[in-house]
Amino acid sequence: MNQVNIEISRTGFPVKIGSIELWFDSSIENLKRFFNIDKLAQDKLKEAQEKAKHVHFPEKIESIDDVDSTMVDAAFDLNKEFIAAQYDIIFGDGTFKRIYQKYPDIIALEQALDVVGVAIAKRIDEQEAERAAQVEEKKKEYLNKKALKK
Repeated sequence: MNQVNIEISRTGFPVKIGSIELWFDSSIENLKRFFNIDKLAQDKLKEAQEKAKHVHFPEKIESIDDVDSTMVDAAFDLNKEFIAAQYDIIFGDGTFKRIYQKYPDIIALEQALDVVGVAIAKRIDEQEAERAAQVEEKKKEYLNKKALKK
């Protein structure tokens, strides 16, 4: 019996951060999630804030003596979890851990998020233009075939 094999190409494109190559899934299903990233990241931030509730963050810091290492660690962890959530939402669970292992610099990774967002948005726009052109081409082919049948 002969088997029928049908290849399926994933919708998306590679994104390289430093030396780490990732994949951005630009399927319609994932784009709905991507365009909702702010809400998803805020939800993750709320979870992280719940974990850090036991730490008292003062309203105003008068001197360096008002800051203890527990407070600094908690603030750092909270920010790190928020950034991690964004990477994981964009590229999939575990992405931030993989990147942070190679590049343990939270400030650089936070700044890279803006660049990543702009680059992905630009590529999504390009893909949409390509999709629209393909749809238009198929429409023309259909109308030509229909006209020839008459």
